[in-house]
Amino acid sequence: MALNTGVIGLGNIGGGVAQNLVAAGHTVIGFDLKPERITNAGAQEAVDAAQVAACSDMVVLAVASLPAWRASLAAISANGRRGLIVVDLCTFPLAEKESAHHELARAGIYLLDCPVSGARPQAEAGELAMLVSGDADAFSRVQSALETFCRSVTHVGEYGVSTKIKFVINLMISIQNLACAEAFLLARKAGLDLQQMANAVMDSAAYSKIFEIRADKWISGNYDDPTAELAIQLKDKDIIRDFAASVRSPTPLFDATIPYYIAAASQGRTEQDAASILAVLEAMAGIPRD
Repeated sequence: MALNTGVIGLGNIGGGVAQNLVAAGHTVIGFDLKPERITNAGAQEAVDAAQVAACSDMVVLAVASLPAWRASLAAISANGRRGLIVVDLCTFPLAEKESAHHELARAGIYLLDCPVSGARPQAEAGELAMLVSGDADAFSRVQSALETFCRSVTHVGEYGVSTKIKFVINLMISIQNLACAEAFLLARKAGLDLQQMANAVMDSAAYSKIFEIRADKWISGNYDDPTAELAIQLKDKDIIRDFAASVRSPTPLFDATIPYYIAAASQGRTEQDAASILAVLEAMAGIPRD
C-alpha cells in the first residue's frame, strides 16, 4: 500500500531513500537545507520539517547533526498526526534517543530506532541493511516501505537495541578504515601497483566491505564526492567511546584510531570521504599526493 511519506535530510543516505520511495510509488515530500537535493530525488519540496510531519504517515529522519535532529523531532512532535511513524536512521547518544522516544509517545507518535549499514551507493541502489527496534505493530505498518530502500530489514527488539548494535558496527568500521588505509600506504611505499594489490585483496581472506567501497578512493587519492563524510566518523567517535565507557568495555584499537581522524580533520577534510585518513598516513610517510 502506498504511503504519504516524508524525508528530512536528503544527503548521502536520505537522498537515496527518497529516490527509492518515489520509484516504488509512494508520495514523498522532503525537506533539506539544499533544495536541489529534493529535486534530484524526485520528491515534493516542503518549506520545513513541520510541513513534512503534517503531511506524512511515515517520516524518515536522516540528518547529520544532533542540533538538526533535535529540531526535526521537535517539529514532528508539534505537527505530526497521532499514529505517525518516524523512522530514525540517525546515530546519536542512546540517552538522547530514548528521551525523544518517550516525548513522541506522549504525542501519540511512534519513533522507531532504525540505523542502517551502507553509504550513498547502497542507499541509491536500495541495498541498505537496516536494524529496527521499537513498537512491533508500527514496524509492520511500514515494513514494505522500508524494504524499497533496504536489501534487509530486521526487527531486533525493544527500542534502542538497534542503536547499541550500530555502535558496535561503527566501532569496527572505524578500525577497518584505518587498517585498510595503512595497507594502501604500505603498498605505495613498496612500489606496488595499487589496482593489482586491491584486486588481490578482494580475492583474499583480508577482504572487507569497507575495503571494497573505498578502494577506488585510496587508489586515486581523490576523496571528494564522499560516500560517507569524515565528519560523520568524527561525530560517532565520542558517542561510541561514551557508550563503551558506560558498559565498562575497553576499546584499545578504536581508541588508537581516533588521533588519525582528528588529524584528517585538521587538514580540512571533514567534508571529504572518511577514506581521506590515508592522506594523514601518506604525509607521515613523506609521500603526500596533494
